[in-house]
Amino acid sequence: MAGALGLSAFVMPDFWFTDNMSFFLRQFLAGGLAGCIAGVAGLWIRHRLPFLYKTVLSLAVIFLLALAGLTGARTLSNTVPVVALSDGTQPIKVVSLNIEHLFLGDKVLQKFLQKEKPDIVVIQEVMWWLQEWRFWRLKQDADNLKEAGFPEHRVLGEFGGLVVFSRFPVLENTSTAISGELPDGANVYFEPDRELLSLTLDTGGKPLRLLSIHPYSPRTRSQWLDKQRYMDQVDLTLQELRNENPQRILVIGDWNSAPWSKRFQQTLASNDLKTAYPDGWPQTTRFFFDYRLHWILGAPVDQFAVSEDIQVANVSLGPDFGSDHLPLIVEINLSDTPKN
Repeated sequence: MAGALGLSAFVMPDFWFTDNMSFFLRQFLAGGLAGCIAGVAGLWIRHRLPFLYKTVLSLAVIFLLALAGLTGARTLSNTVPVVALSDGTQPIKVVSLNIEHLFLGDKVLQKFLQKEKPDIVVIQEVMWWLQEWRFWRLKQDADNLKEAGFPEHRVLGEFGGLVVFSRFPVLENTSTAISGELPDGANVYFEPDRELLSLTLDTGGKPLRLLSIHPYSPRTRSQWLDKQRYMDQVDLTLQELRNENPQRILVIGDWNSAPWSKRFQQTLASNDLKTAYPDGWPQTTRFFFDYRLHWILGAPVDQFAVSEDIQVANVSLGPDFGSDHLPLIVEINLSDTPKN
Protein backbone atom coordinates (compact mmCIF):
# COMPACT_ATOMS: atom_id res chain seq x y z
CA MET A 1 0.00 0.00 0.00
CA ALA A 2 2.78 2.47 0.92
CA GLY A 3 4.59 1.79 -2.34
CA ALA A 4 1.40 2.20 -4.38
CA LEU A 5 0.52 5.52 -2.73
CA GLY A 6 4.05 6.82 -3.27
CA LEU A 7 4.12 5.73 -6.91
CA SER A 8 0.81 7.50 -7.54
CA ALA A 9 2.65 10.84 -7.22
CA PHE A 10 4.70 9.87 -10.28
CA VAL A 11 2.06 7.98 -12.27
CA MET A 12 -0.84 10.45 -11.74
CA PRO A 13 0.76 13.78 -10.76
CA ASP A 14 -2.01 15.97 -12.20
CA PHE A 15 -4.61 15.09 -9.57
CA TRP A 16 -4.97 16.78 -6.19
CA PHE A 17 -4.80 13.69 -3.99
CA THR A 18 -2.00 11.88 -5.80
CA ASP A 19 0.09 15.04 -6.21
CA ASN A 20 -0.11 15.54 -2.44
CA MET A 21 1.35 12.09 -1.93
CA SER A 22 4.69 13.60 -3.01
CA PHE A 23 4.90 15.27 0.41
CA PHE A 24 5.17 11.88 2.14
CA LEU A 25 7.54 9.86 -0.03
CA ARG A 26 10.09 9.46 2.76
CA GLN A 27 7.41 8.09 5.06
CA PHE A 28 6.15 5.76 2.33
CA LEU A 29 9.68 4.51 1.70
CA ALA A 30 10.22 3.87 5.41
CA GLY A 31 6.84 2.15 5.77
CA GLY A 32 7.38 0.10 2.62
CA LEU A 33 10.83 -0.99 3.76
CA ALA A 34 9.50 -2.03 7.17
CA GLY A 35 6.69 -3.93 5.53
CA CYS A 36 9.03 -5.76 3.14
CA ILE A 37 11.36 -6.73 5.97
CA ALA A 38 8.41 -8.07 7.95
CA GLY A 39 7.18 -9.89 4.85
CA VAL A 40 10.54 -11.56 4.27
CA ALA A 41 10.64 -12.60 7.92
CA GLY A 42 7.20 -14.10 7.42
CA LEU A 43 8.54 -16.52 4.83
CA TRP A 44 9.66 -18.70 7.71
CA ILE A 45 6.04 -19.07 8.82
CA ARG A 46 3.75 -21.66 7.22
CA HIS A 47 0.93 -20.06 5.20
CA ARG A 48 -2.30 -21.49 3.86
CA LEU A 49 -1.70 -19.82 0.48
CA PRO A 50 2.08 -19.65 0.12
CA PHE A 51 1.99 -18.78 -3.59
CA LEU A 52 -0.31 -15.82 -2.98
CA TYR A 53 1.82 -14.67 -0.04
CA LYS A 54 5.01 -14.76 -2.12
CA THR A 55 3.30 -12.99 -5.02
CA VAL A 56 2.10 -10.13 -2.80
CA LEU A 57 5.54 -9.86 -1.18
CA SER A 58 7.24 -9.78 -4.57
CA LEU A 59 4.94 -6.98 -5.74
CA ALA A 60 5.64 -5.06 -2.54
CA VAL A 61 9.41 -5.33 -3.12
CA ILE A 62 9.02 -4.28 -6.76
CA PHE A 63 6.90 -1.27 -5.76
CA LEU A 64 9.43 -0.29 -3.09
CA LEU A 65 12.39 -0.52 -5.47
CA ALA A 66 10.51 1.45 -8.13
CA LEU A 67 9.55 4.14 -5.61
CA ALA A 68 13.12 4.39 -4.30
CA GLY A 69 14.49 4.71 -7.82
CA LEU A 70 11.99 7.37 -8.91
CA THR A 71 12.43 9.32 -5.67
CA GLY A 72 16.21 9.26 -6.04
CA ALA A 73 16.06 10.31 -9.69
CA ARG A 74 13.75 13.23 -8.97
CA THR A 75 15.86 14.31 -5.99
CA LEU A 76 18.79 14.66 -8.36
CA SER A 77 16.76 16.42 -11.05
CA ASN A 78 17.66 20.07 -11.60
CA THR A 79 20.15 20.12 -8.72
CA VAL A 80 23.65 21.55 -8.58
CA PRO A 81 26.50 20.63 -6.24
CA VAL A 82 27.47 23.00 -3.46
CA VAL A 83 30.69 24.79 -4.43
CA ALA A 84 33.02 25.64 -1.55
CA LEU A 85 34.57 29.08 -1.98
CA SER A 86 38.35 29.01 -1.59
CA ASP A 87 39.41 32.40 -2.94
CA GLY A 88 38.22 34.47 0.00
CA THR A 89 35.01 35.47 -1.76
CA GLN A 90 32.25 36.43 0.65
CA PRO A 91 28.97 34.72 -0.30
CA ILE A 92 25.59 36.36 0.03
CA LYS A 93 23.60 34.79 2.85
CA VAL A 94 19.86 34.56 2.30
CA VAL A 95 17.49 33.36 5.03
CA SER A 96 13.92 32.31 4.25
CA LEU A 97 11.47 32.19 7.16
CA ASN A 98 7.83 31.21 7.36
CA ILE A 99 7.07 32.76 10.73
CA GLU A 100 3.40 31.62 11.00
CA HIS A 101 2.42 35.11 12.25
CA LEU A 102 5.18 35.08 14.88
CA PHE A 103 6.03 38.55 16.18
CA LEU A 104 9.10 40.05 14.50
CA GLY A 105 10.05 41.43 17.89
CA ASP A 106 10.35 37.91 19.30
CA LYS A 107 13.69 37.58 21.11
CA VAL A 108 14.41 34.03 19.91
CA LEU A 109 13.90 35.08 16.29
CA GLN A 110 16.00 38.20 16.71
CA LYS A 111 18.81 36.30 18.43
CA PHE A 112 18.88 33.84 15.51
CA LEU A 113 19.17 36.66 12.96
CA GLN A 114 21.80 38.50 15.00
CA LYS A 115 23.87 35.32 15.05
CA GLU A 116 23.47 34.53 11.34
CA LYS A 117 23.90 38.13 10.09
CA PRO A 118 22.05 37.50 6.82
CA ASP A 119 22.34 39.84 3.85
CA ILE A 120 18.76 39.14 2.78
CA VAL A 121 15.81 37.92 4.85
CA VAL A 122 12.71 36.67 3.02
CA ILE A 123 9.69 36.15 5.28
CA GLN A 124 6.27 34.58 4.69
CA GLU A 125 3.03 34.69 6.74
CA VAL A 126 3.94 38.07 8.18
CA MET A 127 0.55 39.82 8.55
CA TRP A 128 2.26 43.22 8.57
CA TRP A 129 -0.74 45.11 9.93
CA LEU A 130 -0.66 42.87 13.01
CA GLN A 131 3.11 43.30 13.33
CA GLU A 132 2.71 47.08 13.35
CA TRP A 133 0.00 46.85 16.01
CA ARG A 134 2.24 44.69 18.20
CA PHE A 135 5.14 47.10 17.87
CA TRP A 136 2.80 50.02 18.61
CA ARG A 137 1.56 48.33 21.79
CA LEU A 138 5.17 47.89 22.96
CA LYS A 139 6.00 51.47 21.95
CA GLN A 140 8.65 50.18 19.52
CA ASP A 141 9.47 51.30 16.00
CA ALA A 142 8.52 48.77 13.31
CA ASP A 143 10.52 50.81 10.79
CA ASN A 144 13.82 50.42 12.63
CA LEU A 145 14.72 46.76 13.06
CA LYS A 146 18.37 46.88 12.03
CA GLU A 147 19.62 46.40 15.59
CA ALA A 148 17.38 43.34 15.87
CA GLY A 149 19.24 41.57 13.06
CA PHE A 150 17.11 42.63 10.10
CA PRO A 151 18.89 44.30 7.16
CA GLU A 152 17.99 47.95 6.62
CA HIS A 153 16.05 47.97 3.33
CA ARG A 154 12.49 46.63 3.52
CA VAL A 155 9.91 45.80 0.87
CA LEU A 156 6.35 44.71 1.68
CA GLY A 157 4.02 42.66 -0.46
CA GLU A 158 0.64 44.05 -1.46
CA PHE A 159 -1.23 42.20 1.28
CA GLY A 160 1.50 42.33 3.90
CA GLY A 161 1.97 38.58 3.83
CA LEU A 162 5.45 38.72 2.32
CA VAL A 163 8.30 40.98 3.37
CA VAL A 164 11.92 41.15 2.27
CA PHE A 165 14.73 42.79 4.21
CA SER A 166 17.97 43.45 2.32
CA ARG A 167 21.31 45.08 3.02
CA PHE A 168 21.47 45.80 -0.71
CA PRO A 169 19.56 48.82 -2.03
CA VAL A 170 16.34 47.96 -3.85
CA LEU A 171 16.36 49.29 -7.40
CA GLU A 172 12.77 48.27 -8.14
CA ASN A 173 10.05 46.01 -6.80
CA THR A 174 6.71 44.67 -7.95
CA SER A 175 4.00 42.94 -5.93
CA THR A 176 1.63 40.77 -7.97
CA ALA A 177 -1.72 39.68 -6.52
CA ILE A 178 -3.18 36.23 -7.24
CA SER A 179 -6.81 35.70 -6.30
CA GLY A 180 -7.88 32.57 -4.45
CA GLU A 181 -11.08 31.05 -3.13
CA LEU A 182 -12.18 31.31 0.49
CA PRO A 183 -12.63 27.69 1.66
CA ASP A 184 -15.33 26.53 4.06
CA GLY A 185 -14.20 26.76 7.67
CA ALA A 186 -11.48 29.33 7.00
CA ASN A 187 -10.26 30.96 10.20
CA VAL A 188 -10.00 34.68 10.78
CA TYR A 189 -6.32 34.68 9.80
CA PHE A 190 -6.85 33.03 6.42
CA GLU A 191 -6.11 35.25 3.45
CA PRO A 192 -7.58 33.82 0.22
CA ASP A 193 -5.56 36.16 -1.99
CA ARG A 194 -1.80 35.73 -2.25
CA GLU A 195 1.05 37.84 -3.57
CA LEU A 196 4.42 37.23 -5.08
CA LEU A 197 7.12 39.80 -4.66
CA SER A 198 9.71 40.57 -7.33
CA LEU A 199 12.76 42.70 -6.43
CA THR A 200 15.83 43.95 -8.22
CA LEU A 201 18.73 44.38 -5.79
CA ASP A 202 21.86 46.44 -6.33
CA THR A 203 24.65 44.09 -5.22
CA GLY A 204 27.41 46.31 -6.56
CA GLY A 205 27.75 44.41 -9.83
CA LYS A 206 25.03 43.05 -12.03
CA PRO A 207 21.67 43.27 -10.25
CA LEU A 208 20.18 40.28 -8.47
CA ARG A 209 16.58 39.49 -9.41
CA LEU A 210 14.85 38.01 -6.36
CA LEU A 211 11.39 36.46 -6.41
CA SER A 212 9.77 35.83 -3.02
CA ILE A 213 6.92 33.32 -3.24
CA HIS A 214 4.35 31.62 -1.01
CA PRO A 215 1.67 29.69 -2.90
CA TYR A 216 -1.35 28.13 -1.28
CA SER A 217 -1.09 25.01 0.84
CA PRO A 218 -2.95 22.37 -1.24
CA ARG A 219 -5.00 20.94 1.63
CA THR A 220 -8.17 20.81 -0.44
CA ARG A 221 -8.76 20.45 -4.15
CA SER A 222 -9.80 24.12 -4.48
CA GLN A 223 -6.61 25.24 -2.72
CA TRP A 224 -4.60 22.89 -4.92
CA LEU A 225 -6.12 24.60 -7.97
CA ASP A 226 -5.30 27.99 -6.42
CA LYS A 227 -1.73 26.81 -6.00
CA GLN A 228 -1.58 25.76 -9.65
CA ARG A 229 -2.72 29.23 -10.72
CA TYR A 230 -0.18 30.82 -8.42
CA MET A 231 2.65 28.74 -9.89
CA ASP A 232 1.48 29.63 -13.40
CA GLN A 233 1.94 33.29 -12.42
CA VAL A 234 5.39 32.49 -11.01
CA ASP A 235 6.34 30.93 -14.35
CA LEU A 236 5.00 33.97 -16.21
CA THR A 237 6.95 36.36 -13.97
CA LEU A 238 10.11 34.30 -14.38
CA GLN A 239 9.70 34.33 -18.15
CA GLU A 240 9.41 38.12 -18.07
CA LEU A 241 12.57 38.35 -15.96
CA ARG A 242 14.40 36.02 -18.32
CA ASN A 243 13.30 38.05 -21.32
CA GLU A 244 14.66 41.22 -19.70
CA ASN A 245 17.86 39.63 -18.44
CA PRO A 246 18.22 35.86 -17.99
CA GLN A 247 21.02 36.22 -15.46
CA ARG A 248 21.09 36.24 -11.67
CA ILE A 249 17.67 35.04 -10.63
CA LEU A 250 16.87 33.71 -7.16
CA VAL A 251 13.45 32.28 -6.27
CA ILE A 252 12.95 31.47 -2.61
CA GLY A 253 10.24 30.94 -0.02
CA ASP A 254 7.69 28.45 1.21
CA TRP A 255 6.77 26.74 -2.06
CA ASN A 256 4.26 24.42 -0.37
CA SER A 257 5.71 21.80 -2.70
CA ALA A 258 7.90 18.81 -2.08
CA PRO A 259 10.97 18.45 -4.32
CA TRP A 260 9.33 15.34 -5.79
CA SER A 261 6.28 17.23 -7.02
CA LYS A 262 6.02 17.32 -10.80
CA ARG A 263 4.89 20.97 -10.64
CA PHE A 264 7.95 22.00 -8.64
CA GLN A 265 10.31 20.32 -11.07
CA GLN A 266 8.39 21.77 -14.01
CA THR A 267 9.00 25.33 -12.81
CA LEU A 268 12.72 24.62 -12.45
CA ALA A 269 13.10 22.88 -15.80
CA SER A 270 11.07 25.36 -17.85
CA ASN A 271 12.97 28.35 -16.43
CA ASP A 272 16.49 26.85 -16.43
CA LEU A 273 16.68 27.01 -12.65
CA LYS A 274 18.64 24.75 -10.30
CA THR A 275 18.36 23.92 -6.62
CA ALA A 276 20.28 22.17 -3.84
CA TYR A 277 19.44 20.63 -0.49
CA PRO A 278 20.93 20.65 3.03
CA ASP A 279 23.59 17.91 3.17
CA GLY A 280 22.62 16.94 -0.38
CA TRP A 281 19.10 15.63 0.22
CA PRO A 282 15.65 17.10 1.09
CA GLN A 283 15.00 17.50 4.79
CA THR A 284 11.97 18.49 6.83
CA THR A 285 11.32 22.21 6.92
CA ARG A 286 7.61 22.13 7.82
CA PHE A 287 6.61 20.02 10.82
CA PHE A 288 3.34 19.28 12.57
CA PHE A 289 2.37 19.34 16.25
CA ASP A 290 5.89 19.18 17.72
CA TYR A 291 9.39 19.77 16.39
CA ARG A 292 10.59 16.54 18.02
CA LEU A 293 8.34 14.62 15.61
CA HIS A 294 9.60 16.42 12.50
CA TRP A 295 11.15 13.27 11.02
CA ILE A 296 7.79 11.50 11.18
CA LEU A 297 5.24 14.29 10.77
CA GLY A 298 6.92 16.73 8.45
CA ALA A 299 7.75 17.55 4.84
CA PRO A 300 10.40 19.52 2.90
CA VAL A 301 8.43 22.48 1.51
CA ASP A 302 10.75 25.50 1.88
CA GLN A 303 12.83 25.64 -1.30
CA PHE A 304 14.99 27.88 -3.41
CA ALA A 305 16.09 27.93 -7.04
CA VAL A 306 18.78 29.91 -8.84
CA SER A 307 19.74 30.59 -12.42
CA GLU A 308 22.73 28.66 -13.69
CA ASP A 309 25.13 31.61 -13.37
CA ILE A 310 24.77 31.65 -9.56
CA GLN A 311 26.96 29.35 -7.50
CA VAL A 312 25.50 27.74 -4.38
CA ALA A 313 28.10 27.89 -1.61
CA ASN A 314 26.06 26.35 1.18
CA VAL A 315 22.54 25.19 2.11
CA SER A 316 21.49 24.52 5.69
CA LEU A 317 18.54 24.62 8.06
CA GLY A 318 18.30 26.82 11.12
CA PRO A 319 16.94 25.85 14.54
CA ASP A 320 13.37 25.68 15.78
CA PHE A 321 12.53 29.31 16.61
CA GLY A 322 8.84 29.03 17.48
CA SER A 323 7.20 28.70 14.07
CA ASP A 324 6.07 25.46 12.42
CA HIS A 325 8.84 25.87 9.82
CA LEU A 326 12.60 25.76 10.14
CA PRO A 327 14.67 28.56 8.60
CA LEU A 328 16.18 27.83 5.20
CA ILE A 329 19.68 29.32 4.94
CA VAL A 330 21.22 29.64 1.48
CA GLU A 331 24.62 31.11 0.65
CA ILE A 332 25.16 32.09 -2.97
CA ASN A 333 28.15 33.45 -4.84
CA LEU A 334 27.95 36.40 -7.21
CA SER A 335 31.53 36.79 -8.42
CA ASP A 336 31.43 40.57 -8.84
CA THR A 337 29.67 41.36 -5.56
CA PRO A 338 31.87 43.42 -3.18
CA LYS A 339 32.75 41.98 0.21
CA ASN A 340 31.10 43.29 3.39
